[in-house]
Amino acid sequence: MKNSIAIICFVSLTGILSSCDSFLSQNSTIDVADSDMFTDAASLESARIGLYNSLQNQYYYGGYYQLVLDAYSDNGATGGYDNLDLDELGLKEASADNIYIQNVWTAIYNTIYAANQIIANVDLIEDETLSDAVRNDIKGEALAIRGMAHFDLLKIFGEHWDATSMYGIPVVTEVLDATATRGRNTVAETFTAILDDLLAAEALLSDTDPRYEDVMKGKQFMTKTACTALLARVYRANMNMPMALEKATAVISSGYATVADGALVGEIYATKFSDESIFELAFNAQDKSAFNSLTYAREDALRSEVNFLAANDLKTFFEDRTGDVRADLLDFESNDVSIEPDGRTQKYRGEVFQDNSAYIIRISELLLIQAEAQGFPAGNTALWDLQANRGMDASIIDNEDQFYSAIMAERRAELNFEGDRYADLAHFGKVAEVLGDGVLPCLPIPNREIGASGGLIEQYPGY
Repeated sequence: MKNSIAIICFVSLTGILSSCDSFLSQNSTIDVADSDMFTDAASLESARIGLYNSLQNQYYYGGYYQLVLDAYSDNGATGGYDNLDLDELGLKEASADNIYIQNVWTAIYNTIYAANQIIANVDLIEDETLSDAVRNDIKGEALAIRGMAHFDLLKIFGEHWDATSMYGIPVVTEVLDATATRGRNTVAETFTAILDDLLAAEALLSDTDPRYEDVMKGKQFMTKTACTALLARVYRANMNMPMALEKATAVISSGYATVADGALVGEIYATKFSDESIFELAFNAQDKSAFNSLTYAREDALRSEVNFLAANDLKTFFEDRTGDVRADLLDFESNDVSIEPDGRTQKYRGEVFQDNSAYIIRISELLLIQAEAQGFPAGNTALWDLQANRGMDASIIDNEDQFYSAIMAERRAELNFEGDRYADLAHFGKVAEVLGDGVLPCLPIPNREIGASGGLIEQYPGY
């Protein structure tokens, strides 16, 4: 998936945006030499590959983003050895100087920067070998990834559950010069920017690859269906349930992905691009992700060697779900005694090659969005269908409270260690109830960024 130009592109962005100054006030080497970088179809394709490489950063979809979020919920606990920043996550006592939170913030904005470079230059390239279809495809991918990245930031650092809140995140939709800074946008403004990007991308993208006649695009790339699935996710978060239902139903009925046989649920995580996958970042033995090393390492690993663990609370949760085959994706039994009473997720096994995929969005999530958007009692059927597939008897759902409790539980069972639980608790207004009165529903914006912005970025109250 890489070539030399793309690697140079990625390294220069990462090096610049990881410096001690604000991510919002940097000049990339690409920014300085736009006319040299974006000259023809080949250079545009290289920038496109660089964009996907930025998604694979270990602090974004290469491992930490999902695992930090689950560690900061009742799904996760942390290991390590006298690591204060890791301990903060496990104790749900994050500070604005936490290095993992800082690195996640920087990595996601690095992806936004890379997307902005493509969006700013894609229509300026004059090359007769560059077809309109390919140009639109790359532009659509960049728009969709920028929208997804802004949403990923919002669900960590902003009040995504409240459209009237002033606590959105800084929206960056242009290549900024060295003196530019951005404060927080409101939640409404943030959602508007995200949806504008995703809707524009949906209109530009297709599921076939315009570079080859009648060939389906790989699920490791952003497709029209993947973009529609992301729209369903964003509309749900924005509480626009009619549109969430429309987009989720469109993906489900398309046949692009199908729910795995419950008995084979482990195969979702043991193979590349399972039938359930809609958008999945693939890694290989030369281009490893961090998932295995952070969650498993090896059979006899000590707690000090495994950074992100499955909390004992997750074991208790599954003990009340008779027959749920997803319980087999957790191991609370065959670990070193130092790890007890916590356990380890089995979703990222593969100690030999450590080429575990990032499962960005799967069809089962769309079924749960569909059920939630239909509401009680119409959504019961979709929820029960997924439960039956996963080996369970149907939940008793006699009223709206039971319905939303069942939705929350099913999302926890299905999506644990994929980075959704902390945001789900905020979505349903359950952070304090589940995690404790002192735990806030947003993570702190790093102090480094607030200082570099001259105070223009406002910290979330309580930090």
